[in-house]
Amino acid sequence: MFRSFAVSASLIALAAPALAQSPLEQALSASADGPLYAFDLTLSSDEVDALMRVDPSQPEGERLSVISPEPEDWSEDFAKRVENMKANTDGEIWCQDFAENIPAADAKLVSETDTTATYSFRPKPGAEPDDMDKVYKHLIGKVVVDKTAPGILNYEMVAEKPFKPMPVATIKQFEMKVACDRAPDGRTHVASLDVTVEGSAMMKSFSQSDRQLISNLTPIPNSGTGSR
Repeated sequence: MFRSFAVSASLIALAAPALAQSPLEQALSASADGPLYAFDLTLSSDEVDALMRVDPSQPEGERLSVISPEPEDWSEDFAKRVENMKANTDGEIWCQDFAENIPAADAKLVSETDTTATYSFRPKPGAEPDDMDKVYKHLIGKVVVDKTAPGILNYEMVAEKPFKPMPVATIKQFEMKVACDRAPDGRTHVASLDVTVEGSAMMKSFSQSDRQLISNLTPIPNSGTGSR
């Protein structure tokens, strides 16, 4: 009898850490593994509406193609942006990638329903150097996670007040809002990304708003279970 009780107690002790995980911790530890997908990328900005196709199975620099508008209708700024996107597009669309910027231990539960939990946090830099690293300290983040099937459902970062990322520039408004959707394999991917930035640099004001939509996910045959 005592032996049976000891075994039961050991099993309970082993299970306790898993049971004690918060919905946020469960979401942040969800697997990122799965097949690769090609997808449509719709870009809407102040200057252009464009439709692109991304195929991460293609060689670096050839993964993104512009379906519309036609090249002869591109502005110089859009041509530069396409060039930059082609050089940097890898097909990573997974909301799980935001996990590295969320400090689970310091995040605060804001609200909760039967199926979701919402947390606020101060974003932290990820493992790899990023252009945003100097900006995170000026932002407040919010994330909505799924309690029934762990994963990130929404993610946003907003500047609390104007800030200077560098001596010659001031950001008056910064907002990044991401809505996620389920891919066929169950992982959550970026479905929409909205970014608004307003400020001034070198005595000149600027304002930019971008909306990107990801749709028409198509599994790439024999792509294995890579994190993309």
